[in-house]
Amino acid sequence: MTMPSHLRIHIENDPTAPSLMVEEQALRQRLNGITGVSAAISINNTGQSEPVGHDADILLACRKMNIAEARAANPNLRFVQTISAGVEAYLDHLPADVSLANASGVHAAKGAEFILCAALMLNFNIPQFVTDKAHCVWAPRFGGTIAGQTILMLGVGSIGSAAARTLRSQGAHVIGVTRSGSPHKDLDELYPVEHLDQLLERADLVVCTLPLTQGTRNLMSAGRLARLKPKCGIINVGRAGVFDYQALEARLRSGELSGAVLDVFPEEPLPISHSLWDCPRLVITPHCCLDDHTTYISACLDIFVENVARFARGQDLINEVDRQAGY
Repeated sequence: MTMPSHLRIHIENDPTAPSLMVEEQALRQRLNGITGVSAAISINNTGQSEPVGHDADILLACRKMNIAEARAANPNLRFVQTISAGVEAYLDHLPADVSLANASGVHAAKGAEFILCAALMLNFNIPQFVTDKAHCVWAPRFGGTIAGQTILMLGVGSIGSAAARTLRSQGAHVIGVTRSGSPHKDLDELYPVEHLDQLLERADLVVCTLPLTQGTRNLMSAGRLARLKPKCGIINVGRAGVFDYQALEARLRSGELSGAVLDVFPEEPLPISHSLWDCPRLVITPHCCLDDHTTYISACLDIFVENVARFARGQDLINEVDRQAGY
């Protein structure tokens, strides 16, 4: 079905993140390239919950919002684009006839570099050395390069694929786990999630880029963490809820894991009183290691404008979220 050629687009910006706010001029310049489509644009920069303006057809959500409330105020709303890749905060209140698209793909380049950085830190015992420094301990450890190490990737989306290519370029053996287990050119091996228990026993390092869905919540349970071989390392840049963080912390404190690099947490900011702050062999990064704010909004607008054109033509959206899968 072809949509109206004159569209009403509303932008909800987050004033607490100035570098991620969309300006009307930047969007309009891009929209001018869509033949046969005109748009009225409204913007809310307050960050306050209020009805979306101008009875919008399309909403660009630069902050977390209740889409059901937005739809109630805007009966014509049919399409919501987020600037985040994870959409678990939107799905519980997403009306059945409103399409949702995410920003999957914009994190790939930086994500791959950060995962390589974290993998090298773990391979060279940096989390342990940081812990040793805090206690004035001099304890040399002599290991080899990352070449030949077995790295288990939980999730092989845009970030996971880019990271797998980067890790393999350093000589690592990369195994992937996905829902389908379909062959993937960027991996040495790929299996469906049903094989996870057996694969954990092979891993020198586990890298998680998974979104949080019904299928991934607590995927890395205490029991599965116990299956990891001694001195395995953990990197999580996906969602905290994929792991049992209490069990993970216990294994870091006991020395059963060589270390972890965590960029995501059950509560953010991580409370000052949280025990993870003094957990040994743990590097904490404050949920910032996948985003490049110098290019992020430009990349998001590339996706959004393409989707506006597709919406106007009645075509399938790119990055449209599968409600059942959760991403």
